[in-house]
Amino acid sequence: MDISKLDANNYDALIIPGGFGAAKNLSNFAFKGDDMEVDKDVCKILKDFHSHQKVIGMTCISPVLAAKVFAGVPLAMTLGGVTGKNWPYAGAS
Repeated sequence: MDISKLDANNYDALIIPGGFGAAKNLSNFAFKGDDMEVDKDVCKILKDFHSHQKVIGMTCISPVLAAKVFAGVPLAMTLGGVTGKNWPYAGAS
């Protein structure tokens, strides 16, 4: 399916897995960090599901997509916890 045609009305929830794909294919977070941009279709989908009050589940690094798309909107989201000073993803948190 072409994701640009995805309609939240046809689904109960949106689940976005994490991993490097979310950081480099759905956005450019892997290369730009907090100066990242989220793919326009992914932005549209996230906003559509949110406006329809549908569940949005995201794992691993993918919550950075929602953090960027919904910057300034009061939402509850986590990216996990820092497990020590040498935790490799502390910068993302």
